Amino acid sequence: MPSENSSKICYELFEDKKAIKFMDKHFDDERLINRIYDKYHRLVVDPYNEAESSFKSRKCPKCMKTRVGSYRIVYFVNELTKEVEIIDIGPRKSIYKKWN
Repeated sequence: MPSENSSKICYELFEDKKAIKFMDKHFDDERLINRIYDKYHRLVVDPYNEAESSFKSRKCPKCMKTRVGSYRIVYFVNELTKEVEIIDIGPRKSIYKKWN
């Protein structure tokens, strides 16, 4: 039986304009949107557990990434305010080029 605190929300989530634009562009793909929202829920519970360690970006050195199928979510965690900001969402190939 999972503990009572296993799905406790610890962080507040914000989306940047790029992430909102991606979600608006793909609103008709219900399966993808549901998978992204599921990942959002996991990020607000424990953003560090969801991070992939291989993301290195000169533009945003403190940003992290996580995957949703062939898409990547780039995000930043602010520990002082307990916020997770979704910076960008995109296909794997273009997100790496954009954030290198």
